[in-house]
Amino acid sequence: MEKQSFHEICMTCMHKYVGVQTNDGMAHDGFIAHVDNDFVTLAIPTNEMITGMPVQQQTYRQFGFYPGFYPRRRFGYRRIPLGAITALFLLPFFI
Repeated sequence: MEKQSFHEICMTCMHKYVGVQTNDGMAHDGFIAHVDNDFVTLAIPTNEMITGMPVQQQTYRQFGFYPGFYPRRRFGYRRIPLGAITALFLLPFFI
């Protein structure tokens, strides 16, 4: 498929959970967050900790964080060139 057809498919699948395979063999899955003329941006669900957390245990309660309960970043973003996409398919997403 050509770049223009993947642009149209990405626009119709906006905010849906998709799988993307690129021409270098990598596979990515996430929500389509943004599409422009050259790139598609995926919001990839993650369980990564936010940086800058307090180090000492006595400061946990001061900032509202209790041991074992830390705020997590919900999504990581990845921009993929439209010309590098070889396959795009919808995936089921269960909560």
